[in-house]
Amino acid sequence: MESFEAVYEKYYKKLYFFLYKLSGDFTLSEEITQETLYKAFLHMKQYEGRSSIFTWLCGIAKNNWLAECNRQKRFEDLDSSFEPTSGYNMEQEVIEKQTLAHMRREIRQLPEPYMTVCILKIYAELSYADIALEFQKSESWARVTFFRGKTMLMERMNNN
Repeated sequence: MESFEAVYEKYYKKLYFFLYKLSGDFTLSEEITQETLYKAFLHMKQYEGRSSIFTWLCGIAKNNWLAECNRQKRFEDLDSSFEPTSGYNMEQEVIEKQTLAHMRREIRQLPEPYMTVCILKIYAELSYADIALEFQKSESWARVTFFRGKTMLMERMNNN
């Protein structure tokens, strides 16, 4: 097992970008990354080694993000403080921002294990093998579950 300092150095940026993809908010990503690493530090002895450390951290981060979403109802279609980043095509940026917010909302509505598998595959960019390890299932199970979750997500997004 790596020292916590090594875990922090190795996974901080990767975990931050995972959370940024989930939340779309730099400040919130920073806060949840810090909270996740703090919780991981407190519970390092509970890490069983069934999955990679990054997968374990993503699970903690996902739960922290969902708790924050429930606390603050962060799933508005468009954040009131939105400012376009490039100015090139503001309308396209607004549409993309709304689509991403809509997708985050709909992923949260998927039943388990589809929600978690989709989050780990789409946002954490984990391999099917890593997802399978996390759930102690086969790689085929991870592929099928992701495909079904993605299908449900597309149906939900098209219906709304």
